[in-house]
Amino acid sequence: MRTVICHFFNEEYMLPWWLDHHRRIFDHGIMIDYHSTDSSRELIKKFCPDWEIHTTRNAYFDSACIDREVEDYERTCRSWRMALNVTEFLYGNFQQLDKVIAPTRHFIGNYVFVDPMDGPPPSYDRPLHEQATFGYYEDDPRAVMKLNLGLRASRRLHNYATPYPERGGRHYHQTPTLDDLAIFYYGYSVLNEEGIARKLQIRTKMSPDEIKTHGAEHPNTVTREKYLGNIDRYHRPRCKDLTAVIAKLAQYQYPKEPALA
Repeated sequence: MRTVICHFFNEEYMLPWWLDHHRRIFDHGIMIDYHSTDSSRELIKKFCPDWEIHTTRNAYFDSACIDREVEDYERTCRSWRMALNVTEFLYGNFQQLDKVIAPTRHFIGNYVFVDPMDGPPPSYDRPLHEQATFGYYEDDPRAVMKLNLGLRASRRLHNYATPYPERGGRHYHQTPTLDDLAIFYYGYSVLNEEGIARKLQIRTKMSPDEIKTHGAEHPNTVTREKYLGNIDRYHRPRCKDLTAVIAKLAQYQYPKEPALA
């Protein structure tokens, strides 16, 4: 059974796209609610009625605490499991893993999509990959050292229980191990007021100690100005049209219907 684990707080804006996509890949989901006050839980029940929803045991949305909780839920899983944020969408050839029996882990790289600023806001009647095509592949080996700038490091997909880094964050500097599985990161592709608000709210759930310890170096303590400024300075200049790459990876979850004779 393929399982996705996700922690969320007031993610009603992104969840319709995220849930509709990942129910195509994962047999089951474990959703950890950080005391949402919006319709997040209702959306999960609507899109994925058989998935688990648990209220977090943690008082705060701090990286190390999140990872320890995710580890505990992963120990209940069998076969492939992966922890994703609501801005991270897994795409590609997941079927290749179904015959793997030996304990295995893979590091999955990121395509980062950025709002081009001249298009209409995305709509729920189409998947995000059809609406966000302006982006880049994160190939900076120092990305894990620049998380405060919003660079994206590899995530891990595995079929056995294994701990995450002690400091938390689930980010890795390892080079991706598969070229036909990738994360499409949409944290910068929806920069309307709803998209910006979902990012800035995270700080309100972090502990004073987490904020004090990491300060401006923490990717979730950004101000609105720094968040948008980092996108303009470090992400937008790297972007190009990725329509061909998207089509190659999306075919596994969204196969084209055969043409009528």
